[in-house]
Amino acid sequence: MNHVDLMMGLTSMMNDKLYRRGPTVAEIAELAGLGTATVDRVINDRPGVREKTRSRVMAAIKELQESQELHSDLPIQRIAFICEAGSSFITIIEREVKKFISEHKEYRFTFDSIPNIQVNAERFSALIHSRSKECDGIILVSRDEAKVNRAVRGAVDRGVPVICLTTDLPNSRRTAYVGVDQVSTGATAAWLMGKMLPKKSGKILLLFSANYRTQEEREIGFRRVLRTEYPHLHILERVNFNDEAEGAYMSVRKFLLEHEPMAGIYNMAGGNRGVAKALTEFGVSDRVLFVGHELSSFTRTLLDTGEMDIVLGHDVQQEIQHCITILKKIRAGHSCNDIKTALQIYNKNSWFD
Repeated sequence: MNHVDLMMGLTSMMNDKLYRRGPTVAEIAELAGLGTATVDRVINDRPGVREKTRSRVMAAIKELQESQELHSDLPIQRIAFICEAGSSFITIIEREVKKFISEHKEYRFTFDSIPNIQVNAERFSALIHSRSKECDGIILVSRDEAKVNRAVRGAVDRGVPVICLTTDLPNSRRTAYVGVDQVSTGATAAWLMGKMLPKKSGKILLLFSANYRTQEEREIGFRRVLRTEYPHLHILERVNFNDEAEGAYMSVRKFLLEHEPMAGIYNMAGGNRGVAKALTEFGVSDRVLFVGHELSSFTRTLLDTGEMDIVLGHDVQQEIQHCITILKKIRAGHSCNDIKTALQIYNKNSWFD
């Protein structure tokens, strides 16, 4: 392989983001015994580099590429799960991750979880940066914030693929998204409400928490369907709260103290127990259609008791497997695409595993 071939191969690998864990500038510099600035000049074919130095860099690149090809079929060893969400969703993710880990001893995992009520964007971004230096891939659940996007871009630029699970970060240059189509999910929630509620004017309370892309997309789909298919249903208000039951309870309670009961509630976030508690306390559970997300032991109970009408869910275990499959494909040098999973709809008559 000549100078041009090596350069083209390295550039293609960087541009196509095939993430073979190298060779990075730092790895080339270390093997060649040179500074990163010198290696950067060689890679970008800038002047001012002696031919002997250039040859050392090219030899290091060749050695690293050959080593990479030799080991490209090995399984990914180090995967970092990083999850920032409500405590209920963290519990779901953690349970499914532990189950996956117990069945796949060939991998080494780390799992970092931070309740969104406690999150600090600076520290969370630093965590992504730290994990990216010690793992072969990251599976990430996070709100859509500028600092987080920058941290993800940094990881990707260092050759570490980042898979967004459940909620996307499309402006971060993340490697792929795995999860349901959230716009379609919100549209489905609106369609169900329109079909199940009386054909008369009614108010819908829309609940959301932090600036997760998931919730923003759900809202787009929800509003679109109500506006075009059920114009007699009007979104009365959006209530901010973190994805915790107590915060949801206080928000809905405050609303009911100040307004007549709504026809329906669509909770795009967590805290379903709190919503149900407030509706029960005011004696309006049987009058308000309550649609929310994530099948858990709590929402199953709420469905059984009639305190919740519809739960929109997804197969988290399957989604984790999709994330791992993507990381394996990337390690083998293949390109990858987003994976949209199936939306699952549950009511009190549904059969649960």
